[in-house]
Amino acid sequence: MHKYMADLHIHSTLSPCGSLEMSPTAIVNRANELGLNLIAITDHNAIENGYYAGKIAKRFDISIIYGLEAQTEEEIHTLILFDTYEQVYEFYKVIYPKLPDILNVPEHFGDQVVVDENDEIIRTEKKLLLNSFTMSVDELYSLVQEYGGLCIPAHVDQESYSIIAQLGFIPEHLDFKAVEISYMATEEEILRRFPFLRKYTLVSFSDAHYLQDIGRVYTEFYLSSPSIKEIKKALRKEEGRYSRIVRKQGGYK
Repeated sequence: MHKYMADLHIHSTLSPCGSLEMSPTAIVNRANELGLNLIAITDHNAIENGYYAGKIAKRFDISIIYGLEAQTEEEIHTLILFDTYEQVYEFYKVIYPKLPDILNVPEHFGDQVVVDENDEIIRTEKKLLLNSFTMSVDELYSLVQEYGGLCIPAHVDQESYSIIAQLGFIPEHLDFKAVEISYMATEEEILRRFPFLRKYTLVSFSDAHYLQDIGRVYTEFYLSSPSIKEIKKALRKEEGRYSRIVRKQGGYK
């Protein structure tokens, strides 16, 4: 069994709210400095910078999970995670047309740029990525299962863009393996506020929009390999796999 220090909620230059310092190269370098060895770039409704993070991570002892932070029509933010870029790309081809054809206004919302492994801007996303896909959380969950991914409701304790804030509850028929709590919240506080969350495994990631925020909280996974299958086992506490939240300002080191 191996220990993976995982930050699976990091925004890059492709998120309009992400700092332009958050290139894939800068993110991977920062993760390496902190000793994080499992990361995911999860931009708002977008996936491309994860591809370049995967290329850069090969220079280090860092594994990459591929995904995005999707916003449903109920305005629920959900982390969507896959083993390979090919998987998330096939999934994304289905959902991208469900993003409204509303153009981004960079002066108002921020830039949305794809940056390659050489820190070169290769493309600007024209659609505004802060909108909702025209699909429900039920539809999103079902599609993620169909494509072999993992679906984790994001920052469930927040008063906006969380499944609890938007619905008031977590639907029983959606078999989430875990829920993410905000980087500033403690498990004790969350379970006191939301006792019904005791049935879920709690994870926490940085939700970093700036380099200094990467690793401000992360989740340790004890796995045989850094895969979605193994992470699911850890979230269910199966076969000796498990996870725990680590809050250490500045990351692992």
